[in-house]
Amino acid sequence: MQQPPVDTDAIGAGEGLQPTVPWSTWVSRQSWVRWWAYHVPQSWMRWWSTSDLRQPLQRVLWCLEGTLYLLLVLMLCHALFTTGSHLLSSLWPVVAAVWRHLLPAILLLVLSALPALLFTTSFLLLFSTLLSLVGLLTSMSHPGHAQDLDQ
Repeated sequence: MQQPPVDTDAIGAGEGLQPTVPWSTWVSRQSWVRWWAYHVPQSWMRWWSTSDLRQPLQRVLWCLEGTLYLLLVLMLCHALFTTGSHLLSSLWPVVAAVWRHLLPAILLLVLSALPALLFTTSFLLLFSTLLSLVGLLTSMSHPGHAQDLDQ
């Protein structure tokens, strides 16, 4: 007796090609309800549906879940803090050496730029004074354009 040919997939498995089904169809078909009804004993389902412990048990489970999330967050913060402190402690000699070499360079740069800054400041003061004088002379030569600030 000859057996019917079996479709095989790409690697030659004899189960045939399986259609790819997204998880949303599994949820929408509510296959999980059938799975639950098949795998969970009826006595457990009866106890769960008639028990007065259902609400308190859900609250305990939610509290446990929240506590586990809080512990996870604390562990992540601890890991980040210890990693960061180890990183900073290993970088501190580098920062100290860079600061030791950069501080004189920055001071030298500021001190060498000081004369140029003073010259620029004095030039701006002189320029603003000259502009004020030009404005004053212009207003004195055209008395109609001047404003009386006493009024």
